[in-house]
Amino acid sequence: MPGYNKFKLFLVEQGIKQEEVAELIGLSRSQLNMILNGQRGNDFYVSQVVKICNHYKISADDYFFKSKQ
Repeated sequence: MPGYNKFKLFLVEQGIKQEEVAELIGLSRSQLNMILNGQRGNDFYVSQVVKICNHYKISADDYFFKSKQ
């Protein structure tokens, strides 16, 4: 399933608005929303993932990288 459902859930649980994340990584809210929903092949740059993880003290492995099972 495309998108970042676990990260989206984290945002909701923590009361973090998409606008805040978008501003942090230099995107518009609509650009961020397209990435979060896996639309049009958009994805985060590694530098954006690093900024998000450092800012919110979360693990990239847990929220951004799909594990192979």
